[in-house]
Amino acid sequence: MDKILGFLEEHVEKIVLGIVGLVCIWLMITRVFLSPNMVSYDGRKYSPGAIDEHIKDQATELGTILDQPPEPPEPYEPRLPEYRARLASAITGVDFGIWPPVPESNPQGRGGIRKYNLPLIGGVDEVAVGHIRAVVYAPAQEITAEIPSANVGYEPNDLDLVTVQGSFDVAGLYERFGESFAGRDVKLEWRDPCYAQPLFAAVHLQRQEMNSDSIWSEWRDVARIKIDRHRDLFEMVEKVSDLPPGGLMVRMLQYDSRDVQMDLLQPLAYQIASANEEWFPPLLHTEYKTIQKTETLEEKRRVKEEEDERRDSQSASRRVSVSGGRRSAGGGSRGVAGGVIDAMYGGSGTSGRYDRRTGRSGSEYGDSGRLGGRTRSPRGSRRDETGFEQDYGLYGESVLVTGKPARPTTQDVYDELDLILINPLTDLRKMDELVFWAHDDTAEPGKTYRYRIRLGVFNPVAGKNQLSKQYASQQNDVILWSEFSDGTDVVDVPKKLYFFATGIQEAAKEVTVQVSKFVLGYWYSADFKIRSGEVIGDLKETEAAKRATRPGVGGDLLYGTYQPANLVTEPDEIDYSTGAVLVDVTVVNDWLGGKNMRPRRYFDMLYSFDGANIEHMPVSLRYWPAELRAAHSEIINAQKEPKKPFRSMSASGRRERPMRLDYSRGRFDEDEAYMMRRPGARFEDR
Repeated sequence: MDKILGFLEEHVEKIVLGIVGLVCIWLMITRVFLSPNMVSYDGRKYSPGAIDEHIKDQATELGTILDQPPEPPEPYEPRLPEYRARLASAITGVDFGIWPPVPESNPQGRGGIRKYNLPLIGGVDEVAVGHIRAVVYAPAQEITAEIPSANVGYEPNDLDLVTVQGSFDVAGLYERFGESFAGRDVKLEWRDPCYAQPLFAAVHLQRQEMNSDSIWSEWRDVARIKIDRHRDLFEMVEKVSDLPPGGLMVRMLQYDSRDVQMDLLQPLAYQIASANEEWFPPLLHTEYKTIQKTETLEEKRRVKEEEDERRDSQSASRRVSVSGGRRSAGGGSRGVAGGVIDAMYGGSGTSGRYDRRTGRSGSEYGDSGRLGGRTRSPRGSRRDETGFEQDYGLYGESVLVTGKPARPTTQDVYDELDLILINPLTDLRKMDELVFWAHDDTAEPGKTYRYRIRLGVFNPVAGKNQLSKQYASQQNDVILWSEFSDGTDVVDVPKKLYFFATGIQEAAKEVTVQVSKFVLGYWYSADFKIRSGEVIGDLKETEAAKRATRPGVGGDLLYGTYQPANLVTEPDEIDYSTGAVLVDVTVVNDWLGGKNMRPRRYFDMLYSFDGANIEHMPVSLRYWPAELRAAHSEIINAQKEPKKPFRSMSASGRRERPMRLDYSRGRFDEDEAYMMRRPGARFEDR
């Protein structure tokens, strides 16, 4: 111990100096070589200079990444199958084809899983097609379930509307559904009366278009018309996997409404503004036009006869007046005044109305105040149960039976339509046949079409794994289809624009071209003098142009009544542009005839629509093709017809269905249901 203390005493200075040296070395290393001003960043420590360099490098790297195109995200893998698989592993007796999953009404309990045979849907009979060209009240915006027709504006516009009509054995369909889902051949525990009620799901209309080479195109679907408020709902969904949220159950609930079924099977047509046109299903429309033509001719004949009788009556009155005046001067009868009064009121005067049809003369109202010896009924006439015409007096009493069957009238066509229309009280299973139709409002002028149609019914067990092996392939089919009908007759949609080369100035090679255009229900024509390189047709003001305020919307909101302020049918100006350019005029010298050939010389107008294909037309009516001459003659005759003002929407045949039925009175009147839908109904009918 003494030695240690002695050693320390001898070397204490060295020890102290060593310790001081070590401290200095530590201070030099930690404070000089290693800076104490270090910054921790991103899991590392940096000196003030190094941190700036590191941040600069990161900014440069980030800028490079931002300049690169974005990388596509990883594709999303649906987890729904995994979720359903987990549910299926723990739960049985659940129909996973419906979303949200709901238990079956009879899961694998008594009787096991149900197995049904699907019913035969059948075919479509008595298919007919019809085309009308008319001025309609077209909505200014799309009509939907949220935006009813009463809340949109309307304006008159030309439309080519094609309607395809068919009939269907709906009573037989009910019977076959009952046999498949609740019949005697179905196990008692499987019978389900809900499945046995067929519900129509779709009316499928297709068309073919004839190409320029006279070959028919493929069959293409025709969309629902633009005024169909349920057109989005009626989009066909044929597979369970494509159903919108809610699945089959919700979709069938949406369709299980009489208003929806009425719109699906018998959709309303456009409201027609043309004075001489009305919409009917094709077969009834043919009958309507025939009767209308007969009534028009009869009305013209009646007006002519009344005019002739009026002139004869005036002549007879003048003769009687002269003779009466002479008798009065000689102390005779009551004179001119008495004769005229007797003639007017059926008294004992000798003057009267001369009847050119019977060759007799009589008083203005007959011997007892009758017109022509026959009581005139302020209420008109109608047929009795035997088909004979009866006249009805002011209070509806029958005063005369003619003894001959009444001539069919347009009112009879409306009555026939009433018999086939579905109303809120119609029991489909009791109908002899269901008449349904579909419209096509996309037909283009100058094209040729033909159509076919079929009906679809909901498959009540779609996606439920409840079909027998025979029908297993239709397990996921939402719609059970009828057979397609045969192709309809060909529909030729007339053109709305023609031009005719009618004359030429040979020296200047200036061709006079008549351009005719169908606008707002009538043909209009204008002549244009065209030289080579000029476009045929231009915007031109009509002769009787009357600037008027554009009609608006007003009236009954329930039916969308449209009361225009001005019913003038003629537009202010017409765009006669044809898109064709006159290329040149050439002289044609050829020979015409069979055995006796004769020379002919005429000018040929060369024109083009696209600058590549050159077409030609003779500059003379006598050299035009027969089809062009017929079109020109038809247009000329049509322009002679007097123009009638448009009907207002309150007088138009179409009536809008109400958005909902009013049961506040405790009942729904069947006559009221008809009045809401029949094309011939007027406001005063209700």
